[in-house]
Amino acid sequence: MRVLITGSSGFVGKHLLNELAASGHETLGMDIAPAASGPAPHHFIPANITDPAAVTRIVAETAPDACIHLAAWAFVGGGNPRMIMDINLMGAMNVFEAFRLAQSKARILFISTAHVYGMTARPDPIREEDPLRPDSLYALAKAAADNLALLYARLHGLNIMVARPHNHIGPGQSTQFAIPAFARQAGAIRQGAAPLIKVGNLDNRRDFTDVRDIAHAYRLILEKGHPGKAYNLASGREARIGDILDRLCQLAGIQPDIVRDESLYRPLDQNPVLDITRLREDTGWAPRIPLDQTLADILEGA
Repeated sequence: MRVLITGSSGFVGKHLLNELAASGHETLGMDIAPAASGPAPHHFIPANITDPAAVTRIVAETAPDACIHLAAWAFVGGGNPRMIMDINLMGAMNVFEAFRLAQSKARILFISTAHVYGMTARPDPIREEDPLRPDSLYALAKAAADNLALLYARLHGLNIMVARPHNHIGPGQSTQFAIPAFARQAGAIRQGAAPLIKVGNLDNRRDFTDVRDIAHAYRLILEKGHPGKAYNLASGREARIGDILDRLCQLAGIQPDIVRDESLYRPLDQNPVLDITRLREDTGWAPRIPLDQTLADILEGA
């Protein structure tokens, strides 16, 4: 398939380019600018996802067989509210409208987030039909776009599917996120910096999946998923942030002082457990990369 990837220059986009190319797909990358390093798509198209005319033109001219809409504001705790809505909600609408106007039969995968379910514990693992309860502006914008994707599938017959992934980590992730920030500090200590790592709340627990396993799941959903359906995506292995930091330090061979930085601190919350039965049954996906390998690879690139 000729697959259009919005946000192709980002963290997940680079790994997705590798995954798709390795499976014989032709990739069309779309982003504000090409990536400074890493894999390149077969064809790159510069464009801003918030520009509806540009998105409509690109879809009409390239006529892709499929699309993975990755482009998004990805930071839960920051950002201008209008910008978050423009990128995460209106950007998604621009993509869906472009395919509707083109009367396209392309398979479209919209990348949502598990944050649409909120960060409050529920008595049972969450299934895709359970209520969305976003509790941040980021999650609200994603939940609105998530609902919009499924609405376009029902009303306009677009072949849209939705992925709702939990947290993912791996080589190349921005140090604005906790695990790569720890790895960067650990790498600096190995190079002779003061043995000190600044942290936020180490007691929060997260379900982390390697980004390469995430990219694998996205490809499988694109190829085998059922239009009009949402798919939860998680590793099923929850870990305390502090325990991951301890393991990173062990892998790095360091014993630093751990110092709490109030600017990094986020209140204790609960990462809901996701039921991924639908994903397993429809695609056969299962995580393949152990956490220690992920952490070692992050350290190597730090």
